[in-house]
Amino acid sequence: MGIRVEIKSDIRKRVNAVSKKYNARQNRWVDATGSYFRNQIALEMTLSPATGKTRTKENGVRHTSSSVGNPPRVDTGMLRSSIQYKRIRQGLGLVSTNMDYAEDLETKFKRYFMGKQSKAYRNTKIFGKMFAKNLGIK
Repeated sequence: MGIRVEIKSDIRKRVNAVSKKYNARQNRWVDATGSYFRNQIALEMTLSPATGKTRTKENGVRHTSSSVGNPPRVDTGMLRSSIQYKRIRQGLGLVSTNMDYAEDLETKFKRYFMGKQSKAYRNTKIFGKMFAKNLGIK
């Protein structure tokens, strides 16, 4: 008669568990990095030096803008408060603003606050790499 031993793989269960864990870590990284970027943008705008032109607004309040290369200084706070982070789908988030003049500030007036030239972007790249290491993602 003989002896028969059946070898059956349960790798499918393990792959699914690993996949779920990976997706959770990926979303945690995206959310942490996106939120950090959003906060860095707001912080850099708040700390932006008053080294640009000074003007008096219609209501009599004086405002000194930032100079070229620095993030826009906070005036009314509308731009800073409009910046938001949202996860769009698995592993993808978006930091954005809906203010029409934001793109001109970044590109035309060179008041870098969100683009690759901004300090917030550079700080976030460093943060993202460190956070990924802590999650065990290389």
